[in-house]
Amino acid sequence: MNGGSTKPPQEERTIRRINAFTLVELLVVISIIALLTAIMAPVLGRARSKARAVECASNLRQLGIAFACYANDYDDYAMPTRVPGTNTYWWGRKETTGIDHKKGFTWPYLKSQLDEDSVYECPAQRYGSYGLQGKPTTTEPDDKKWITSTYGYNGYYLSPPASVWESDIDERPWQKTTTVKQPGLVFVFADTLIDLGPTGGIKNTALLDPPYLYKLRGNKYPWKKNMHPTTCFRHNERTNVVFVDGHCAAMGLEGAEYVSPKAKIGSVGEENSPHYIPDWREWPTEERRHR
Repeated sequence: MNGGSTKPPQEERTIRRINAFTLVELLVVISIIALLTAIMAPVLGRARSKARAVECASNLRQLGIAFACYANDYDDYAMPTRVPGTNTYWWGRKETTGIDHKKGFTWPYLKSQLDEDSVYECPAQRYGSYGLQGKPTTTEPDDKKWITSTYGYNGYYLSPPASVWESDIDERPWQKTTTVKQPGLVFVFADTLIDLGPTGGIKNTALLDPPYLYKLRGNKYPWKKNMHPTTCFRHNERTNVVFVDGHCAAMGLEGAEYVSPKAKIGSVGEENSPHYIPDWREWPTEERRHR
């Protein structure tokens, strides 16, 4: 007898060898898993990028609704970029202790704090991936209390007298949503970022600046190339935009080139029209102004 077993020792050893993985089989399985991971990783990455772009578009639609609601309450006038001479902007007020988001012009219609993963932050450009332009000084340490937005507002065209550029364009008319020609082409908000060079670095900006800036005083030909445009194409070479009529779309460079390839910053198209300032060629030159 063999300790009560009815199978010979040799048969038992053979059965155990059949039920176990050999080293070659294990290596084959690992290789297959590695191959599948390599194949799936780009697919998963694109899916994740697409999900972020969809979430970003949702954020912009909400900002577009807030813009429309403000206009509805103020006789169709576009909301200001800021209150001139103050630290109150469309996204909030800059205080010595941080940003008071409840003082912003969108707050009554979009009660979301300025924080990580809020409606004001593009999910593809999270806190920590940019410098905080809302900080009062460059020596101030980074802190979430200085978060503003990674979306920019087209106040340059929509509300010139109440923009950060008012000294140059304060004579331009404040637009109403009802007076904007081709509202389906004119930007209200878009993905933004700004590259201030080696000393300033890459920072967030809540301004959607055009490809050309207007400086009439003392200039015969006032339109000058903007060296620091702010449209950011962070969604697979596309920027998400909400228009005056409320629809949202993804836009490419449309023939323009990146001003900052590293940060994917540039403009949609090479000219201000039709998306940034549709009537820019009708703005006066110094010659026409004195006729």
